[in-house]
Amino acid sequence: MDAISAIMTAIISGAVASAKPTTEKVISDLYGGLKTLIQRKYSGVSLEAVEKKPDSPAQKAALQEVLQDANADKDNELLQQAQALLKAISKQAPEVAQAIGIKLEEVKAANVRLQEIIVSGEKAAGVHIKHGEFSGDIEISKVKVEASGKK
Repeated sequence: MDAISAIMTAIISGAVASAKPTTEKVISDLYGGLKTLIQRKYSGVSLEAVEKKPDSPAQKAALQEVLQDANADKDNELLQQAQALLKAISKQAPEVAQAIGIKLEEVKAANVRLQEIIVSGEKAAGVHIKHGEFSGDIEISKVKVEASGKK
């Protein structure tokens, strides 16, 4: 996962997890730390809209654009905080984290070829395509999904 994707995933997952009344304190604390770090280093970045609508593609895209414009993907401190939050979520609130091998949203392409995708985890998904427009062939092969669930 590239740096901006890790940061975005941490923000979205942290916002979702923090909104739940049963969220572990460690997750709330790490998400609070991530928000404070973003506010301190990137005063032009607001998380409010994505916190209100964490499933909104428009809100996520806007936040990602602002973070990319601010070169947040080159900020090692921010990336470390995001990774610590993601690790805590995967251990304490795995229902929030969804492992996705390939995620394509609002893609327009002639042809798509996806091969050898391996992903595992609770609620794992090998390929996620949303609002895609393809004029030619779509070829998806060798997808291995290992969804682990608590029994």
